[in-house]
Amino acid sequence: MTTLIDTTLTRRRLIRGIVAGGLSLPLSGLLARAAQAQGTPPPKRLICFFIPDGCSQSHWHPTGTETSFTLPSMTRTLEGIKRDLVFVRGLNMYSGGSTHEGGVAKVLTATGDVSIDVFVGQNYKNVTPHASLHLGIASAHENGGNYVSYLGRGQPITPEDNPKRAFERLYGNPGAQDQTMNRRLSVLDCAKNDLSRLQGRLGSAERQKLELHMESLRAVERRVADSGSETSGSCSNPAWNTEGWTPPENDNGYPKYHNRDDQFGAVGKLQMDLAVLALQCDLTRSITLQWSHPVSPTSFRTYTSVDARHHDSSHFDTNSESSIETFATFKRWYMDQLSYLVNELRSVQESDGSSLLDNTLIFVCSELGHSSRHDHEDMPFILAGRAGGLRTGRLLDYRNSNNGQNESHAKLLVSIARAMGIPINSFGYTGHGEGPLARLYA
Repeated sequence: MTTLIDTTLTRRRLIRGIVAGGLSLPLSGLLARAAQAQGTPPPKRLICFFIPDGCSQSHWHPTGTETSFTLPSMTRTLEGIKRDLVFVRGLNMYSGGSTHEGGVAKVLTATGDVSIDVFVGQNYKNVTPHASLHLGIASAHENGGNYVSYLGRGQPITPEDNPKRAFERLYGNPGAQDQTMNRRLSVLDCAKNDLSRLQGRLGSAERQKLELHMESLRAVERRVADSGSETSGSCSNPAWNTEGWTPPENDNGYPKYHNRDDQFGAVGKLQMDLAVLALQCDLTRSITLQWSHPVSPTSFRTYTSVDARHHDSSHFDTNSESSIETFATFKRWYMDQLSYLVNELRSVQESDGSSLLDNTLIFVCSELGHSSRHDHEDMPFILAGRAGGLRTGRLLDYRNSNNGQNESHAKLLVSIARAMGIPINSFGYTGHGEGPLARLYA
């Protein structure tokens, strides 16, 4: 299943959209970026950051008060970005299937048909070239179909694990950029000429509306001519893969080069860099990064010198503190990757002087609560960024807050949608109430 929307621009499609009173892709995306450059507030973006196999709650969740708390062994490497985070505990994933398989199917859907990343992307599909982007890091390697994103009921989306292929889908062949620009300018010119001929056959009210559309076309034409592409600045000639990561020419072995354990970190960095670039260029408003998959076979020996596989380490002895350390070491590695992403988003300045992090919400999630018990209680969720006005640097505890039970994580998904500007009151499961999560944006 493809994960990127075809954005081919045709003359008939463009004219049909304008006459109908609306703007279709990719013209609307061009206008959106032009409006942003002229002072419109930057758009809100979402990144879903999935890591596998749950946690040990006592080693994951901070202790302390809402604004003064201490990070335990699994999350302590987040100290440097703690001010950019909200740690959320006391949320259960109710209903649906159990263990790994049930958890991955509902962590972004709350047992509904569509996952929150796809839902948000579809809401903005008419203003960005791609509705949503699904990037994987060895997500398909030894995976039995446990993917976190859903286009519809029973329709999981397979992420793109090869970062070079993902880049080419977004930016195409750099050598063809001049032809692409000329084709777009040609289509715009044809549309403008057709609309000019239509002007004389309209009444005054319709003619005034048409003139507004023609002015929009002129603005797009100038923007395309000035930039040479849909985007400007670094987006027309993106600096990506500067270290020159390249799979071998004859990559016929198993696993594929991009799915090898010793490439896990390099591929992860490339996918995160591509995610930041795609948001910066407003190619999409919703991105999912799926690190491995449930029952993860990943070995971290290259990065931690610990000779064990991720899922094996998750079955620690709950009565032995020393047996948890290997799993905690791997979780800290993942938290280091989160820190990298947060800092990269912070380094990108928006048109109004804010940072990309200020306008992005990262949802860190997993498919299990306690890894050894395989439950869906007190889930290891973290939010990062400030999209929608999220007040960060906090610990929010929802244990026993819903008539003596933990809150439903479906309410967190409602809050995420609202932070993206989508005013819904439920998302999937409603057995423990509707509405957003209290206090999150209070």
